[in-house]
Amino acid sequence: MLPKSIRVFLNSFHHREISQFSSVGGGSINDAYRYSIEGDEYFIKLNNQVKGIIEKEVDGLKAISRLDCIATPEVIAFEKIDNYEVLVLPFIKGGLKTLKAWDNFGKQLAEMHKKPAPYYGWNNSNFIGSLPQANKPASDFIDFFIEQRIRPQIDLALKQHYFSNDEINQFEMLFKKLNEILPDTKPSLVHGDLWSGNFMIGEKETPYLIDPSVHYNFRETDLAFTHLFGGFDKKFYEAYNQHFPLEPGFQERISLYNIYPLLVHLNLFGKGYYGSVMKNLNLYVR
Repeated sequence: MLPKSIRVFLNSFHHREISQFSSVGGGSINDAYRYSIEGDEYFIKLNNQVKGIIEKEVDGLKAISRLDCIATPEVIAFEKIDNYEVLVLPFIKGGLKTLKAWDNFGKQLAEMHKKPAPYYGWNNSNFIGSLPQANKPASDFIDFFIEQRIRPQIDLALKQHYFSNDEINQFEMLFKKLNEILPDTKPSLVHGDLWSGNFMIGEKETPYLIDPSVHYNFRETDLAFTHLFGGFDKKFYEAYNQHFPLEPGFQERISLYNIYPLLVHLNLFGKGYYGSVMKNLNLYVR
């Protein structure tokens, strides 16, 4: 049930009493509800478990919106109430994932990735899932990838006794090979958690990015994420590559980039992801 203090805030914000809220499922981190006022529908999400997580989401939504390349839900209101962070967004009615919608998505994401960024990282730390994500600015992608993506997750996994010393040595071997594997890189704004649950198609075949984990990174990391659990039509990739061609060999680098989200899943959800991490690692280190 929506806490009374948040109901009071919403009534005050909208200058009317809202009598009905419908719980919205599907999220594992935040609670979410839907409500309507005179035909306008709203979506509210709240969290009192992970301090700062919704505030960082607001930062990410606004960062993507500022580039004016691809849609995000408008931030209608963000407040801290009692020990909750509360975000109010428009409720986006889902549309059909037509070929035109996928084409729009690929082109618009490519347009966002075309915008140059000054460094790798971000102006503050944020979250990947519910785990902290460091974003200290770096000029070198390999250094950023090792020290602020892979190594922190390895350290966390070690505390949970997921890796042996021999396996840690395999990661160190991988780090030494990255110069041979990776192409020249340039930073741009990325969504940062781009699996199929973090975008939607709205009305008029309009793609929306939701639940971002934004930072400046090499664009291939965003594209690799889309392959992690599937759900993206080939038209999306065709449109992206037509608008902003990928470097040769991208398909062979997908599993490398996805070591990071797989480590995140290992640390969040347990040993069931260990095999996937090691499978990807062993593609590059024997």
